[in-house]
Amino acid sequence: MAGDICEDCGSTDVRTIYGGTPLCDRCVDKRVAEQTGYPQLPEPPGPMSVVDAAGRSRHLRFRVWRAPTGIEVELEETGVPPGEGYHCAALGAHDANVDQLVAHVREKVAEDMARIFLQPSPHRSGWILADDVVEGRLVWCDEHATGSPYAVIVDGRTLTWEELGQALSSYEGWRFRLELTDRVDDLRPDATLFSLTPTIGDVAAGTKAISPRIGVLLEEFLADQHRRLSAKTYSRYQDVIDLLRSCLNNYGHQYLNPDELTRFEAAYTNDEDAFVHLFGADELVACIPEFLDYFMVRKVMAGAELLRSSGTVTKKLAKWLGDKGYLDAGTVADVVEMGAEASRELPRAERLTNLLYELAEVSEVDLENVAEDDYVDDYLLIERVESGALWFEGGIGPVKIPKEASDLARPGWSVNVVLARVRRSWVIVEAGNVYP
Repeated sequence: MAGDICEDCGSTDVRTIYGGTPLCDRCVDKRVAEQTGYPQLPEPPGPMSVVDAAGRSRHLRFRVWRAPTGIEVELEETGVPPGEGYHCAALGAHDANVDQLVAHVREKVAEDMARIFLQPSPHRSGWILADDVVEGRLVWCDEHATGSPYAVIVDGRTLTWEELGQALSSYEGWRFRLELTDRVDDLRPDATLFSLTPTIGDVAAGTKAISPRIGVLLEEFLADQHRRLSAKTYSRYQDVIDLLRSCLNNYGHQYLNPDELTRFEAAYTNDEDAFVHLFGADELVACIPEFLDYFMVRKVMAGAELLRSSGTVTKKLAKWLGDKGYLDAGTVADVVEMGAEASRELPRAERLTNLLYELAEVSEVDLENVAEDDYVDDYLLIERVESGALWFEGGIGPVKIPKEASDLARPGWSVNVVLARVRRSWVIVEAGNVYP
C-alpha cells in the first residue's frame, strides 16, 4: 500500500483498507472499537535489536493490530526490503493479553536468530546446509508474475529457489519432507471471526483467556528446559512429553464437552494429532490423571526411572504453565500433587510387579490338579497388607509374599494375578502388572 495516506490522521504507514478507506493501524483500531465496544489496543513497544547467530545486529519493530480473527502482534525486521528479513507473529483472541503476545514474539524471534540453517560453502560460492534441516519463509518476488517461483528467506537472508537448490546439492538421493505452516503462531483457544467493515455488529462474547495450543505449549516447555538441563535429563523430559502427547491425542477426547468433541472428530479425520492442535492448557491438564494413572501403567513398557520421571516432568510442566499464566494456582497445586504421588507410587508398583513375578516363577503348583473353587485368575484389589502377606477382595487371603514385597504393597492397588489354594493356603502361580 505504498503511497497511500491514512484518511483519518495523514500517516503514511497504511496497512489496511477499511470499508474502502486507507487507514493506519491506530485509526483502524479506533473505528473497530467504536463499532464493537472493544477497548483500543495499546501502542506497540519500541524497536529492539537482536544479535543473530552469525554475529549480525538485526533491528526490528513491533506491530500491534486487530485482525478480523483476533489481536495480532508482529515483530518485523527493518532496514530490509518490505516482507524480507526476520519476521514473527502471534495471534490471540479478541480479549487476549497483549503483553503475553509481545513476550511470545520476543521469545520466538530470539529463538529463530539463535539458529543457523545455512553456512557458506567452502568449495564454491553460495550456501550449504549447516545440518539436515532448513526452515524459512516464502515471499513474493517480482518475477513471480511471469511464472517464476516465490523467493525464500532463510536465516533472514533472501534466496532464489535455485540458490536453495544448490544448498541441497550434497543430498542427492536423500528423501525429504516439505511441511508448510501458517505465518503466524495461532495462540487462540477458539477463533472469533467478524467482518472488518463499518457495518460490524456485536462480536461473540465468552472467549477464553489466552492459551497457546497444546502442541505449541509442549514445544515451548521443552525449549525452556533444554536451556537448563543436562543432555541426559533433557532426553528423559523429551521421552515423557512424547508419551504425554500420544496419550492426549489418543485418549484426551474422552474429557471434552459435546461441542469440543464435535470439533475434534471433524479435525481427526485428516489429522491424527488433532487434539494437541486444537486445544489448550485446560484440556491438557484434564487428561493428566489418565496419563499418570492409566496410560503410563497400562500402555507403556516403562522401567522405574521412566515412571518416576513421568511424575517429575508432570509437576514441572504444571508449574511452568502456572508461571506463564495459563493455569490458576489451584489447578497447578492439584497437578503437582498428582505428579508427586506418581513419582513415589509408580516406581514402587513397578518394583512390586517384579517381585511378584519372581515369586510366581518359582511356584511348583500344577493348575491342572487344582479344583475350580481353589483357583482365581483375575484383576484383584488389595484389601489388606501385613508383613509377609496380602489379602485380596472377596476374602482371598492370606497370600504369603516376601516381606520386601509387602513393604511395597498398598491397599487399593490392583494386581493381575493367578492364585491357587493349596492345603488351605493361597499362593501366587502367575503374576502380571500391579496398578496403583
